[in-house]
Amino acid sequence: MIELALMNLPADWESAAVRSLDTRRVEVLVRAWRRMVAVVLLGAAGGSAGAETSDATPGATASASPPADAAAIEVAAEHAGGTLIQLADPLDEPEYYCVDVPGFGARLNLGAALMAHTCKPGADDEMFAVNRPRPGNLSMPAYELCLAADSATGGAHLHLQECSDHALQRFAHHTGGLLVLSGTELCLAVAPEAGRPTGGPSHLRRDLSLQPCSATEPELTSWLFPGPAPE
Repeated sequence: MIELALMNLPADWESAAVRSLDTRRVEVLVRAWRRMVAVVLLGAAGGSAGAETSDATPGATASASPPADAAAIEVAAEHAGGTLIQLADPLDEPEYYCVDVPGFGARLNLGAALMAHTCKPGADDEMFAVNRPRPGNLSMPAYELCLAADSATGGAHLHLQECSDHALQRFAHHTGGLLVLSGTELCLAVAPEAGRPTGGPSHLRRDLSLQPCSATEPELTSWLFPGPAPE
């Protein structure tokens, strides 16, 4: 940087000053040279500080608070660690419908879309932990995976995914039992068609999806967290 400042001085300043013995000109040029060096050094220091500020900004963003709608789902404390997600209305299934992973035992399909199935008290493939690992999450402790919507659109299915703070994994439990994808007006709903026989001798299943809350029958969208057995 000093060399850069020297390059900007008049090429003949030293020889001209010596020849004329004009000491005043020498002093003026030396002062000008010193000012130029100071400006160059200050500019370099400012650039370094700016780089440090820029480096710090991403860190501050990464530690930002969770979204305002990431509120905890209200649930009885004794049920938070393990509960069925049960449809309040039995519809055509006297043993009620619960959110379920398709398959059973060795044929369990963790990659398939979740369904509504005859409730199976205490079964791993129907047991959820509420607000774990984050507020609004519904996770399955047996598989360490979370309930997630495929998209924030009507008709979207739901799958199990690795738990994260993604908006498609945050739910809220509203008045009337509505289980709503946070930040939307979409509710978890069972299909209106009659249950189809599956698995066990008396088991039924229905499809699950997100549907507009205001346009879907309440008996298809009202959910309970009763604990390990239906209410």
